[in-house]
Amino acid sequence: MASHFSRVAFTYDRTRYHPPEVSGRIASAFTAPVEKLFRDPLFLEIGAGTGRISVPIIARGYRYIALDENPAMLEVLRQKVAGVSRKVRLLEGDARELPLEKDSLHAVIAVHFWHMLDNWQKALLESLRVLRPGGFLFEGWDQTEGDNEDWKIQQQWKEILQGLGYPLVRGRHQARLAEVEERLIAHGLEPKTKMVADWVEPRSPRVSLEMIAERIYSFTWEVPEEVFRPSVIELAHWVYQSYPDPDTEYPIHWKFMLRGSRVP
Repeated sequence: MASHFSRVAFTYDRTRYHPPEVSGRIASAFTAPVEKLFRDPLFLEIGAGTGRISVPIIARGYRYIALDENPAMLEVLRQKVAGVSRKVRLLEGDARELPLEKDSLHAVIAVHFWHMLDNWQKALLESLRVLRPGGFLFEGWDQTEGDNEDWKIQQQWKEILQGLGYPLVRGRHQARLAEVEERLIAHGLEPKTKMVADWVEPRSPRVSLEMIAERIYSFTWEVPEEVFRPSVIELAHWVYQSYPDPDTEYPIHWKFMLRGSRVP
């Protein structure tokens, strides 16, 4: 995963984003409950990537540790926060072995993260270990309905893979969220989920194709290269045949979901 993200860090940053007003609402959803209880709180984000969650929070002056195992992702983030980095620590590391003291943080943030890990249980335990009593574990994810052009292109790719003898497995993210919720409840926490922002993203078929070709989505990572390469060529042919102007943008309706759990 790390070597893959080194190659596509800038593509990832360009295609996985929130509009500014949405970023602000998301940042408020993370910070408001923490600020009510703690003075000068310290946040940790695991799997921070290029900073679509962290940058709006950092810009508000909060103390922030952004952890990612990939140096290319952190370098993109470093460039973004160069002028406001006094309270920021960028940390290359593994969320399953956090180099942080027990009870040292007021909030841990994990967005689109658990499904990317083997032994995610260890990362979850580490996140709970470093939280002080009364601190918050926040999980976030983007959610959309399937009926849009981007989804149709993904489904076409799935059918192409099926024809090449490779059954694509999807839904891992939602399944993992359910597993994590069960584990949190078993630890005596009471996770609560709510929508904190919604927006419409215009996206062209060309960009949808690019996001598959660059393996931006986690569901693309395990497809073997000898199958992946011809499948993308066939998908590109289908896209350019199906859309007379592949740069025409279509709307995608998104919601940002936040699940919060407070440590006893």
